[in-house]
Amino acid sequence: MNIVEHIWSNTLELRDPTNLPPLGSILASLLASPMICFTTKETRTGARPVVSYAGDEVLPSASLADVLFEEFGIEICDRTIVLIEPSEIGGVHTMSSQDLGQALGQVLVDLSQLNQTDNPAMISRRNAEVSQQNTPSSNQPELMNLVQ
Repeated sequence: MNIVEHIWSNTLELRDPTNLPPLGSILASLLASPMICFTTKETRTGARPVVSYAGDEVLPSASLADVLFEEFGIEICDRTIVLIEPSEIGGVHTMSSQDLGQALGQVLVDLSQLNQTDNPAMISRRNAEVSQQNTPSSNQPELMNLVQ
């Protein structure tokens, strides 16, 4: 089931950011982007966490952030990471290190494979970071180019 199907089938429950399950807590501490976490009520054997950026287009001309705003009234920025955990993972507050490591590894791999090159928020942020790095600051000495 994809994210939109979860939203429209009314199987998602928003997690309290102060009471995240183990996977959500670790991701929130590891990643610089803001994060929002849902638990799905879907009970399917072998279900695994789903992750996406809020700026990803999930419907023609509609980002995940747009859909979440319309369906849940939640306003999030495009660079927010949206994590959906199956109830069997999201409902527990302790996990074995092996299960947690596998879930964390899978989510990080999935997140790294998401295409953020078409996301305007990510492009403008990346461009700002690059221009800031290329602008010498007054308190940092400018390095001379030694290769001629």
